[in-house]
Amino acid sequence: MTDDLRAALISIGEFSQRTRLTVKALRIYDRIGLLLPAVIDDANGYRRYDPSQIRIGQLIAPLRVADLSLDQIRLVLADLAASSATAVDRLEQFNTEIERQHANRRLLIRHIQTTLRGRDSMFPITTRHVPPYRVMSTQRRLRVSEIESFVREAKAAFAAHLDGAEPTGPFTLIFHAPFNEENDGPLEAVLTCPDHIQADDVIGIRTEPAHDEAYTRITQAQWEYPAILAAYDAVACSPDVTKRPHFRLSCREVYLAEPDAIEDAEFICDVAFPLAD
Repeated sequence: MTDDLRAALISIGEFSQRTRLTVKALRIYDRIGLLLPAVIDDANGYRRYDPSQIRIGQLIAPLRVADLSLDQIRLVLADLAASSATAVDRLEQFNTEIERQHANRRLLIRHIQTTLRGRDSMFPITTRHVPPYRVMSTQRRLRVSEIESFVREAKAAFAAHLDGAEPTGPFTLIFHAPFNEENDGPLEAVLTCPDHIQADDVIGIRTEPAHDEAYTRITQAQWEYPAILAAYDAVACSPDVTKRPHFRLSCREVYLAEPDAIEDAEFICDVAFPLAD
């Protein structure tokens, strides 16, 4: 770097003032690779920035206020390096996701308001008898954010194990314990299968016993987290479940369609709670 170029650089203090980012934040962003200084002095470790980085720095604070994660901001800045149009498209994707999250939270809160007012549930509850059925099974401990990849892997493993045979019933997720983003829990994926299908080192085979269950059928829009918690709460608090609790079988999602194949208003699955005898 020439002396003229070095002289044009600005100190971290000035950069902080012009971008409205604290010096502490700038040091963190340097450490994680989000916003690197143009030069770090070998002798004293001072960070210096190019004036062309000011606009980039100015964008970070409002993006954080908009509740974008540092990883999301990293993607936006990488897009911006390619073109402003690409960054705009990325932000539109994030905005759509934020709107969906707000809609999911609103649905959950509306459900809670309905129950507190003593009104009929937003989710009609029905009961049915389920005969015994034979299933392929795979299970893993995971968090909510890991469900999608687990389901994708389980479906691929089941399809390979069937080796061209058709499943005899729906794909089902069985939740053996509560879990969330912070705490993991055991989730089992099962798929009904013909009698000739046998277990191997990856896929187990068992028979799900006959049982009654209370369930509600939900749309794709109601299925997204955390909106789906409203459906779980509605079934768990229904008279059928409260009168026949503590069954040894766990609550489950029985799938009617693939998420990518339907619209928001179409039914995707039943949220079901097995009932005690």
